[in-house]
Amino acid sequence: MIRLGLAALLLLALGLALFATGMGERLVGKVRLWAWRNGSTAFGQAVESLAIPARDGTRLATDVYLPEGEGPHPAILIRLPYGKRQYQEVLDWVRLFTPRGYAVVAQDMRGRYASEGTFAPYPHEREDAVATLDWIVAQDWSDGKVGTVGCSALGETQVLLAAERHPAHRAMIPLGAGGAAGALAGRASYFGAFEGGIPALASGFGWFSRVGGKTPDRMAGATGDPAVALRTLPVIDMVARARPDPTDWEDFLRRFEDRAYWKAAGYVDDSDRFATPGLMVDTWYDPSLGGTFALARAMRKTAPDQHLIVAPGTHCNHSGAARSGAVGDLPVGKDAFLPFGSLFLQFMDHWLKDGPAPDLPPYLYYMLVEDRWREAGTWPPEGAEPREFLLASGGDARSAAGNGKLLPAAAAPGADSFVSDPDDPVPSVGGAICCTGNPEDRAGPLYQDRVEARQDVLVYTSAPLERDLRIAGPLSARLRVEIDTPDADIVARLSDVGPDGRSRMIQEGALRLRYRGGFDHPRPMAPGEIAGVTVDMGHIAYLLRPGHRLRLTLAGSSFPRLERNLNTGGMNAEGTEGRPARITVHTGTATGRGSGTDSGSALTLFVLTE
Repeated sequence: MIRLGLAALLLLALGLALFATGMGERLVGKVRLWAWRNGSTAFGQAVESLAIPARDGTRLATDVYLPEGEGPHPAILIRLPYGKRQYQEVLDWVRLFTPRGYAVVAQDMRGRYASEGTFAPYPHEREDAVATLDWIVAQDWSDGKVGTVGCSALGETQVLLAAERHPAHRAMIPLGAGGAAGALAGRASYFGAFEGGIPALASGFGWFSRVGGKTPDRMAGATGDPAVALRTLPVIDMVARARPDPTDWEDFLRRFEDRAYWKAAGYVDDSDRFATPGLMVDTWYDPSLGGTFALARAMRKTAPDQHLIVAPGTHCNHSGAARSGAVGDLPVGKDAFLPFGSLFLQFMDHWLKDGPAPDLPPYLYYMLVEDRWREAGTWPPEGAEPREFLLASGGDARSAAGNGKLLPAAAAPGADSFVSDPDDPVPSVGGAICCTGNPEDRAGPLYQDRVEARQDVLVYTSAPLERDLRIAGPLSARLRVEIDTPDADIVARLSDVGPDGRSRMIQEGALRLRYRGGFDHPRPMAPGEIAGVTVDMGHIAYLLRPGHRLRLTLAGSSFPRLERNLNTGGMNAEGTEGRPARITVHTGTATGRGSGTDSGSALTLFVLTE
């Protein structure tokens, strides 16, 4: 074990002297992180480094932090691809749980940092995690009970482990872990890398280019301007241009329709069963929020002790909105704060130490604008009823200056058209954008003025509301669509138009039209075909005040959050040339030819009736 040297002690003393200032507090934090990464026993965080054998003999680098006092102890397991001594979150969990009498075990995933083998997300995760649990249970200091914690990849591996139903896995706290969902409940999101069959370009490229290395000698990330890289074609070569070593980016893009590939990679599907009690946490603007809701529902079927908390915020930042007072352009009240650390400790104490159960409902969610936490036993919540708003226009709904309307009742048949050009994509402004590396790509509910001024965006707006409208549940757009190309994308965005006329995003979703019949059954659009499609727009809890208006916008792209469709109908990721697509949305009450329903194109949401 390494201890703090004289220079570090002097630096720490200086930081303590300046602790009253923000600069001093940050300095102490940096010293603490430096000391931990260098194996210091300072701050009571002693660590023993080991190599645990996987079932095939691959050695998995592992740090064990034992608490003070006589054992045996329950354990908290953290498995991650980001470096067990590089990643701040690991230290945060160590500092939370070891003073409470838990042993904390942090492990580099196979092929990452100090662990042997070759990394991939996630064909080895289940068996490696099971082998690690077997090792923990066999230790003299272990009482045989293990909980798991962590966000994003650190959460996804927990869910995959839970599907193995290991008897020692007594509790889990997966945060932002919707990427563990694969072909689950009609979805196909796999690592959160796809939405509606469209590659999540910003987050996918951002992740694989920075941390996609497959062996410990390839842990360095890519360099260069991500904004420039994201515009290059073909998409399948994008990561290879940014870093020379192999990653799984190309396989992800080529194998999207290969259900067997994703099953072998370990992602959760409808055949999985669960037994581990769980406290899941996510935010309204996490890219994989839909996967989190699907996982919560699937796990509750066989493991009823499940709770889901949805906070205002963005990916792995469930307390950020409460601290800053806003998410995106939307103010957030001080009541958004939850004592997550205390909740996590109480949850683990209950399941690993027979302590009292935390007072948590199945669903605890934050209603945006109302600035209030609400409880529910189901999702959508009890008392939420579906409501439709039909799309209608006078023949030209292009831009906010057009004549598109959202109506609560039937309207005359009509049609609106726009041209989606992959060389001039509609920009992503807010929403669940993540990981581009560009600080200008802000996430959350942002104002949409420059998007809604475009002629390649259809805009449908309701009349001013006469009373409060509380939305809580999944959102969707049911559309009757016609295109003049073999394929195209539809991006549907819901927004809140204030009395001042400014439109702020609520939520958005997308669908690649070739997958209108299922994600493993692609089919090009035929000339003259009017297809009935449903665009999943995610989940939300949001209050619209009287005088505000609902707005639905439709576009053919949201770039760089999502890959541009070149509209050719071929292997999109391998294409270098695109063509504009004319997209026509049939509105009002549907009549005549086509495969759509006879109730027209509509926005569907769930409204609390209290």
